[in-house]
Order: sequence, then C-alpha cells, then structure tokens
Amino acid sequence: MSTLKLKSIVRRGTMLGAALAVVAAAIAPASLTFADALNPLTNRSLTLSSSSPGWDFKDGSGNTTYAQPNSGANGKQTGNTFSFNVSTDSTAAPIKGFTFQYCTTSAGSCLSPGNNGWTGTSPTAARNADSVSGKTSDLNVVAASPSEVSSGDFSTVIDATTGIPNRSPVALPALDNTQGNFVVMKDVAGTWTYSGGWAMTAVNNETGDALHATGTGANNYISLTNATGDGFTTGQAVRIIFFGTNTNYITNPGAGAFFVKINDYNNDTTLDDTTLVDGGVTVANVMNQSIEIQTKVLETMDFSVGTVDPYTLASDGTTGSQFYAASGKLKHGQCDPILKSMDSASAVVNTLQLGDQSAENSLRTDKTYSTHSYWRLSSNSSAGATVYYSGVTLKNTVGDEIAPIGTTASSPLLGTPQFGLALANGTIADNSTTPGYAVNYNTEETATKVYENGADNGTNGIDASVAGDTTLLTGYHAPQLAPLAPAAEYDQGAGVVNATDYGPATTAKFAFDPTSNTVPTPIASENAQVVDCVTAKVRYIANIAATTPAGIYTTKINYIAAPQY
Repeated sequence: MSTLKLKSIVRRGTMLGAALAVVAAAIAPASLTFADALNPLTNRSLTLSSSSPGWDFKDGSGNTTYAQPNSGANGKQTGNTFSFNVSTDSTAAPIKGFTFQYCTTSAGSCLSPGNNGWTGTSPTAARNADSVSGKTSDLNVVAASPSEVSSGDFSTVIDATTGIPNRSPVALPALDNTQGNFVVMKDVAGTWTYSGGWAMTAVNNETGDALHATGTGANNYISLTNATGDGFTTGQAVRIIFFGTNTNYITNPGAGAFFVKINDYNNDTTLDDTTLVDGGVTVANVMNQSIEIQTKVLETMDFSVGTVDPYTLASDGTTGSQFYAASGKLKHGQCDPILKSMDSASAVVNTLQLGDQSAENSLRTDKTYSTHSYWRLSSNSSAGATVYYSGVTLKNTVGDEIAPIGTTASSPLLGTPQFGLALANGTIADNSTTPGYAVNYNTEETATKVYENGADNGTNGIDASVAGDTTLLTGYHAPQLAPLAPAAEYDQGAGVVNATDYGPATTAKFAFDPTSNTVPTPIASENAQVVDCVTAKVRYIANIAATTPAGIYTTKINYIAAPQY
C-alpha cells in the first residue's frame, strides 16, 4: 500500500495551482502550508496511555504487577486516544473510513518509527527484535483479535454524562478483550454519543521495507471502516480510542518523536485521494522513559493487651479525671492503647478476678461467673493479620484443674467444671452492621448481682467524653473488630450466661483449646488488607462441680498478633 497523499489542491485553478506548487516545494511540509485549503481535521490531539518506550513495560519494582496493559508504566501494550473536529459536513455522505498512519516524519515518505535496527549491513539483513537490555523497540500495532466496544459496554467505559470535554474513558474494557479494544464516539450537544458498526485492521504501510533494510516491517497503519458510515456536522468533535488489552495493543517505538497522519473517507473500501473528505494532518508525540521513585515504608505494629478499654473512661481534660488516673494522659487519642488497670500507679496489672466478689472471688456450683479483657491492634501489613491465644485452663497449686470447655463452641453448664473464652464482638453474621463486630460492653452486673467482674466494673459503654475529644482528632476509631473476623468457635461471647437472673435463656457460647499452650489457636483473622485500630473484647467463664477440689486456681492467657506482609 502506498503512502497516502494529501487531498489534491488543483481545484483552485491552473495558474494559482502552479504557483502554489512551487511554494510547496520550497517550504515544507505542504500539508501544514495549505491546511485551511484542504479542510483539515482541527483541534486534533493524540493522548497515549503511556509515553514510555516500548521496551519499558514494568513497574518500579521491576515486575508487571502495576504495569498492566493500558497503564502508565507499560509502553509495550499502550492505548491511543485521537481527538479532533471534522471540517466537512458529512451528514448527506457519511464518513465510512478513518486511517491512522504512524511515521517518523509529518509529511513525505513514511518510515515506521522504531530504533531496533538490523542484524547486519547486507541488503537482506533481518530486523532486530525488541530488546529491554538494549533499550530498543519498533512501533507495532498488534491486532490479533480487534473488536469494537459494544453499545452495551459503552456507558461503562465512557463517561457520557459530564459534558465535553470530560474524563473519558472512566474505565477500561476487560483486558481479555471480551468488551472490545476500540470505540468511536462523537459529541452530540455536549454528550459523547456512541458511533457503532466499525471494523479495525492493522497492516504495514511505509515507503521502505524490512527486507531491504529500509523499513521496520511492523504494523504502522490502522484503518477503521463502516459500510453504513456515520455523518458528522461541520466542526463536530470526534474521539476514537484504541485501548491496550492483553492481545490488542500498540507498542511504542524505542525512542524519539513520531507522527500520526489522520484521514477520513466517504468510502469503506477505497481509502485514497478520490474518497478523502478531511485530512492531510498529523499529530505528534515523543517517547520518554518514566521517572522511577523509590522509598521504603517499614513494617509497623501497635498491639496492646489489657483489662481496661480507655474509651470507657471519662475525661475532662484535667488531672482529676478517671482517664488520667488510668493512663496519665489528659485527652483521648485516635486509637488509645488498651490499659492494664484502672490505676496507672498500681503494681497489679493485667489481673482479673473471676468469681463471687462477696466470697473472696470464689466460684459456685449454681452460677456461671465471667470476666473480660481487651486487645487492640493496628498494623500496616498489607495482607492482614491473625491474632492467636495461647494458655492453659485454670489450675491450682497442686495440679488440679477445671476442665477446658472444649474446642466446640458450647453454652455454660451449671455444676460442670468448665473454663472457656470467646469474643464479645458479635457473630460472623454481624459484620454487615456499622461498625462491624462492635465491642459489646454489656455485663451481667447489677448492684446485688455481679456475675461478671471485670477490672473496669462500672464503666460499661463508650464514655460521652470520647465524642467530645473527637474535635481535636483527625479520626476517632469506634471500637470494632472489623476487618478482622472472629473464628467461628469464638464469635458468640456476647450474651447471657445466667439465664435465671439476666434473661430467658443462656445465649453466649465459649470454647477453649487445651493444646493452645504449645500450638497457639487463632481467634480472629483477616488476610486481604491492613488492620487499623481493631478492638476485641475477650470474655472468660468458669463453672465448677460440687466435687471440684478446693484451692486457688489461676491461669495465664497470652495473645499473639501475627501480621502478614
């Protein structure tokens, strides 16, 4: 196929035409000198999805993770967007063809852009292949299976509602090419409107050829044809987008500037001067290697375990507040760590009393007693985190033990030796609520019946002073476990354990893995995102039988946070 020529200018008359021909030979390029006389496409531009050379197609880490087709980092699989206004009214004789020819110059003979060079100096030397190490590549239009974006997918890909000009496209078609790889649209009263029925082909069309070492031989010529065509009014804006997908894309040349000659025709089979409507114009672009910026974010983690959630404590900004006594701080923060006691000066920390307070914190056969602690975790681990517990059941000094409740979530059973734990953060089904897996601060505690004896007795619920402090913060975190999700065996710790006193039925369930002391047991996890100030309330219960040996029973439960990077 020969290089396409500009529309003939002989129409102006013999003498004038001769004079102009002489000037054109002396002042190049003729296409720019006589643009007005040729009804050129105006307001034309070419936008590349990447200005990186074709051999540069990896991200800053040297891989393709963030360098998918049609992305800024990928010069090998780019997309090109052509925008222009037509000059000629074609509503009576529709436009049936568009062509785009990539060349190293804006006029005259066309050599396809590229810097691969040849393997030797003989007339039949082969063209070198793209080389990352050698930093070379030839422009190439790869059209293995070109297809038009359908009218149904058009509204997904193109933002047609925000006027002209707008940010189009707003989304990419599927990279597997199932939604097409090119689209033609026109401005109708300020809205991009779909123009369908176009077919795409890509061939080599340059003056020289690769066989004689005078051309690259790569595809540098795109034609869009439509047997029915589409009519455009004078000055109407047209936009044609070629998307980069996995199998259809445009590879940038390895270096330097290139030019694209744009023409439109009123015929879908004869694309030459005889059917040319508007054209004879070019757009230019230059290849530039991307700027790479490197830095490092070190792994971080805040993990606090304790018996008091500071958000339940009152603060008035003075040293006389409950919050100051427990933390030594005047004001609440965005993500205050869990505290180890109600008194920061106390030597007794992270210690819970489980049992009847009126009888030296002892257990009874006719009541289930409980207590609770908290942990709070923040980590920049991109793959989430898992929190485990490790420990043994309650034991006395001579080795007698209260049997662990087991690895299956079970309700407390009066008169049966049991020790168990669970999260009081709602069930797995509660993650749809806001906030997700909120901390349940309810306790089985009244003036005469204290069956849940926490270190923070009397501080149930978020104190009103916390909300008041948010005016000084950039973002207070309401206590919740999400995005961590509780393990199924440990997601039912909120609820009633003494039905006769606090509810119609026992609703909470608990478990305890007796092997957790040697193999920590996961209690909550998340594996897809960072965890920001997640909060868990852990509730513990114990029951005894009439035959449970007397003694002081203790245990130590350890919590382990394992971020995943």
